[in-house]
Amino acid sequence: MKLLTRGSALALLQAERMALPLREKGLAVEIVPLSTRGDRDTVSPLCSFGGSGAFSGCIEEALLGGKGDGAVHSLKDVPSCCRDGLEIASVLPRDSAEDVLVARGGFTLETLPEGAVVGTSSPRRKAQLLRVRPGLAVREIRGNLSTRLKKLEDGLYDALVLAAAGLERMGIRPPGAESLPFLPAPCQGIIALEAPLNSPLFSLGRSVAHRETFLCSVAERSLLKTLGVGCHVPFAALARMEGRILVLKAEILDPLGRESVRLSCSCPVTSEEDAVRAGAALGERFRETPPAVRLFAESLAQAEGRP
Repeated sequence: MKLLTRGSALALLQAERMALPLREKGLAVEIVPLSTRGDRDTVSPLCSFGGSGAFSGCIEEALLGGKGDGAVHSLKDVPSCCRDGLEIASVLPRDSAEDVLVARGGFTLETLPEGAVVGTSSPRRKAQLLRVRPGLAVREIRGNLSTRLKKLEDGLYDALVLAAAGLERMGIRPPGAESLPFLPAPCQGIIALEAPLNSPLFSLGRSVAHRETFLCSVAERSLLKTLGVGCHVPFAALARMEGRILVLKAEILDPLGRESVRLSCSCPVTSEEDAVRAGAALGERFRETPPAVRLFAESLAQAEGRP
């Protein structure tokens, strides 16, 4: 079986991790790296590619074109609706969903000087940073993990906000890295296998999926699908299982962090269908909350360059 993935060191490591439980089931797995639009264009803001598929879209096209049997993704990079005929087949146990601040000079989020340049490509992280430190200069940054850290080392940025999971998977432990008390991107920290629905790989993937992580990911993606949210919206969500109860928290922010609406729900979840309903129900609550509706509209208008 051929598993498609991006060609970065982190993506290849993640693909090998996904291959392990499949190989333990006796499957012969070959990892096939591909170059994506998001990898080739390291200048344009990620959201200029449309949706949240700057990386996953090219891989899905190759999968549908018969170049592989499945694909491995960071699930936060996959739009809430997969391409026709494809579906999330499996997930590994969730790694840390946290964001971390990595700063030069031993600074923390609290002690960074006014005007310090902080790099992130995420509107969500930008809004969350500005909510607590409105005097920071938050700037776009592109490139893989090593490239970003080199830009920090070279003094192009005073600090970066990065996913803890990526650092941990690569075995990178920047001195003074600070965990941030932010809600993460939906499905942050989750490695996923995508495969054609009803294919042998899909069935095998489901048999090795980490159940708790799977239910949480389904709820978070159902919430995204209900809202039609893409990467242009400063939106965060995180689900966790407490026994048989799924607790789902989410928030929408003003792009500059001046205002936010946070909602949550708790409900029994024992199946994929339950998780879908939980995410959809919270999504409907956002759609029925006027301040949240306004924030969604403002974020979309800003992304489209409208006043």
